[in-house]
Amino acid sequence: MPDIFISYSNEDKNFADFLYNHLAAERMTVFEASVSLQPGQQWSRETLHNLRNSACVIFLASKAACQSPYVQQEIGASVISGKNLIPVVWDMPPEELPGWANQYQAINLAKATTDDIKLNFSEIANRLKMDKTKGYLIVVLLVVGFLFLATRAK
Repeated sequence: MPDIFISYSNEDKNFADFLYNHLAAERMTVFEASVSLQPGQQWSRETLHNLRNSACVIFLASKAACQSPYVQQEIGASVISGKNLIPVVWDMPPEELPGWANQYQAINLAKATTDDIKLNFSEIANRLKMDKTKGYLIVVLLVVGFLFLATRAK
């Protein structure tokens, strides 16, 4: 199950690859179609499966991505399923995001340096790690509580 799903246009593959490598270095599990799919896999089924199971969707919202029917489907599915969606813009202002994405706070990288970009996504990775740790803690506490109640019932 990926922590992060990257939705992007093929025109933005270099940026998607950069982001994939940075987030993987942050010990995040990332789905990027061109890197994650293996030869022979049915890409539409695998892409949808990973989108459904991701904790967060990063939408590389370039002008090209906003015109891509595949990206539009991925973002629509993200919005409908209530995913944590993070639009990232650099070649247009956030106000020009399509209607289904402009309700989410975007990261504007128009004047960002490489270090700024890394910092932004390191912060996102750290937030997701904290959420994941909280989830594990809740599961452990539920199991311990269940075991405690089961031993008291005997």
